[in-house]
Amino acid sequence: MKWQKRLPGRSTRANRSMWPCRTRLRGGDDPAVTVFVWRQELDPAFPLAVLEYATQGNRDRMHWHDHLEIALVVGGRGSFHFGRRAVPAEPGDVFFVDNSQPHVAVAGPGGSLQLLLVLFRPELVAGPGCRAFDAGYLAPFRADEPGFAGRVAAGTPLARDLADALHDLRRTAERRDPAERHLLDAGLRRVLGLAVRERTLDGLPARSAADRREQIRPVLAYIDRHSREGVTLGEVAEVVHVSPSRVRHVFKDVTGVGFKEYVTNVRVAEAKRLLLGTDLSVADVARGVGYTNLHQFYRVFYRSSAMSPAEYRRYCARMPADEEVVVAGD
Repeated sequence: MKWQKRLPGRSTRANRSMWPCRTRLRGGDDPAVTVFVWRQELDPAFPLAVLEYATQGNRDRMHWHDHLEIALVVGGRGSFHFGRRAVPAEPGDVFFVDNSQPHVAVAGPGGSLQLLLVLFRPELVAGPGCRAFDAGYLAPFRADEPGFAGRVAAGTPLARDLADALHDLRRTAERRDPAERHLLDAGLRRVLGLAVRERTLDGLPARSAADRREQIRPVLAYIDRHSREGVTLGEVAEVVHVSPSRVRHVFKDVTGVGFKEYVTNVRVAEAKRLLLGTDLSVADVARGVGYTNLHQFYRVFYRSSAMSPAEYRRYCARMPADEEVVVAGD
């Protein structure tokens, strides 16, 4: 099933397909909202796609995916829905959509919402154990308010700079030249860097922010080495010789996520690698990434991936698409 539609005068060069897995969002007495898992076919060696997409009315369904998404509205009007929250969308708006956020783009009545999309997996920019500096590129996706993506309003200097950089990235991608992958990577980082520049931590000068990144670097390295051993905030505080509360504050400032969440992300990323790259049982995978309680591992993995470890292994191994799994959601 093809997900994207063609914009007038443009071609599409990436396919997006839907895994038949759904969960439901519930809020009070409201009826459930069905959320589908969409899988973007990305090159494992260079997981980045730049494509154009147009949605008509409200035909698309709420979904989530395992890649990050930057969306520039290039035509039409409508809204982005994040769970039960709707955010207006008009030409020139730029949205940074986290990979864990259920969302859908909806066009205005009788119209079409036209988008330029940049889709990439986080590890292309900053994988577990990377430099703190690289992890900072992902800050625009870490919205402070749960369930809401970062939106840069049209007409602002940042929105104009982002639009120019995104169109440059599209033109490079359209050439489809493998020799230009470094230019694509640099173009993506430029887009992210423009957004990061607007999020200077606590209004501190660049020197102070750099000092914080340098301070947190050994913490990230320690977590990468010891994540399977139940690493604690107190342990890493000893590594950098400051109080645990100070580590917690600086860690969130620099990485955009809390300490526990980061450790969990490292463990889940390793679990996914083991699920796809080995024949280990789910129980052995859980133990291999530091979980002695199998129920807790299932709960953490599902919260991160919206599917169980076994389902993740089946779907990412390209099982037939006519098998549907219904998973329970909150």
